[in-house]
Amino acid sequence: MHGIGVLGWLIGNLLGWMRNLLASLRRRGLEYVLVRLEGSYPERRDRRPVLPFPLSRLSLFPSEPSLEELREVFERLAGDRRVRGVLLRVGHLTAGPATVQALRGMVENLQGRGKRVVCWLPQVDTWTAYLASACDRVILPESGTVFAAGLRAEVTFLKETLGLLGVEADFEAFCEYKVGPDRFRRDSMSGPHREMLEAILDADFEELVRGIARGRGLASEQVRALVDRMPLSAREAVEEGLIDEVRYEDELIEALDPEVPSASLRTWREARPWLVRPIRWRRRPTVGVVSVEGMLIVGRSRRLPPLPAPLPFPQQLAGSETVVQALRAAGRDRGMAAVILYVDSPGGSALASDLIWREVRCLRGRKPVVVLMGNRAASGGYYLSAAANYIVAQPLTLTGSIGVWGGKFVMASLYERLRVGREALQRGARAGLYAEDAPFNDDERQAVRKLLETVYEQFKERVAEGRGMGPEQVEEIARGRVWTGRQALERGLVDELGGVETALRQAKALAGLDPDVWMPVMPVAAPRSFLLPSAPSAPAEVMQAVAEVLRALNRERVWAMPPWMVHIRG
Repeated sequence: MHGIGVLGWLIGNLLGWMRNLLASLRRRGLEYVLVRLEGSYPERRDRRPVLPFPLSRLSLFPSEPSLEELREVFERLAGDRRVRGVLLRVGHLTAGPATVQALRGMVENLQGRGKRVVCWLPQVDTWTAYLASACDRVILPESGTVFAAGLRAEVTFLKETLGLLGVEADFEAFCEYKVGPDRFRRDSMSGPHREMLEAILDADFEELVRGIARGRGLASEQVRALVDRMPLSAREAVEEGLIDEVRYEDELIEALDPEVPSASLRTWREARPWLVRPIRWRRRPTVGVVSVEGMLIVGRSRRLPPLPAPLPFPQQLAGSETVVQALRAAGRDRGMAAVILYVDSPGGSALASDLIWREVRCLRGRKPVVVLMGNRAASGGYYLSAAANYIVAQPLTLTGSIGVWGGKFVMASLYERLRVGREALQRGARAGLYAEDAPFNDDERQAVRKLLETVYEQFKERVAEGRGMGPEQVEEIARGRVWTGRQALERGLVDELGGVETALRQAKALAGLDPDVWMPVMPVAAPRSFLLPSAPSAPAEVMQAVAEVLRALNRERVWAMPPWMVHIRG
């Protein structure tokens, strides 16, 4: 580190120490701190460019609090001896199952550092029941209800709807569990589709029951029976042991701590100026974090405005160019000992997946790469993860889905109904392969299936290389099948279950550093200027194979996406 950087860091820490000294003069009034939980909690807050005035005053894409920010809040609360505990006020929580697991882990970490956690909820659904059960005490208002009625997976089929418009979905997929195009080409579930979804629901429900039973000191059979009796009133939930007592919000202070009846309660905003901040005397080396969030596309990352249901496209798009540039920037940072690649993506373009995979593989040759999976790291999201040194997932993460699909929408009937006249001239037998005016003929279908099979075999090769498996092993767990994180661990697709702390510990260990020594975690963004690759050249035959794949995947004809973007609701 340059001398100026060291001096600046020392001055910053000295000022922080003096600030903490002043803050510590306040002896009372910080016994309990209120933290509100609501929203979807992405891993990191989306860093968007500042718009010019007056556009900067418009909330076109309102930001939500992130897990990263919440971890910082909990770290400060855990590190201040004057804070006895935390009151969690859980509102409208829209986070996915794996994110709720991460929140629950943060609550348990806070308890492990000697803090009492009390949870107040106006009402309880399935996933908030799972989260709240980890707290020391759970309180509802008298009018509150508990509706932890289990899990329900809904899949929408659009074949008949498209037919009303005169549109036909002509898609092919590899293999039987790669049922992504079924949304458009079927009107009901296939056998493999139902089998896979049933297995995921079983695994998620088992995890849910296990967590509530452990947190509330109940038997799993009791929890299952209570789920089947939902909804319960607040009084009934107290009698059954799902919550501890009934109180309104204005009655909470006296219920926070039996040892300190007069404990104070401050909001996080009120308490923050008086809480000590951790002093970090070491700056280098660092661990970088590169995020891959949203559907994978070729080009730059961007966001879309909300689309009307049931269109299955997310708002956030993870562009291969943006991610690749961020990975190259991480590789060139000499002070960065390792990289955590955070993946919360349902997949997308097979080409984009392969381009990011290649860059992860190149980066892995220079420093350790640990993948941390969010709610979904499936299909293309798993493709790019396979090149990492180590993969960490939550038990409820959806991953795997090793397979591809592709095809086109046929609009001949729609044009006919709209009285649209179309004529086409072409040179080349397959120039109209993906034209929307006719389904594939036998020759064209064979060509499409050959392309899909080529990419499917490549996908399996990537997994086999990254996970140290044989072709038969990969085929057995591939075929488009989606797995939960716990199921993926049992099948060798991931290395460990856990959250960011697990990934950070492993990244430091792989870099040859002490896992218990604090190290700065630095988000890595794509640089403004384009970075050329700096990895050694691959063998000629590998480069030739990559070039062939790039040509084959021209114009996004193959997709590596899971069978659904399912909302498993509670």
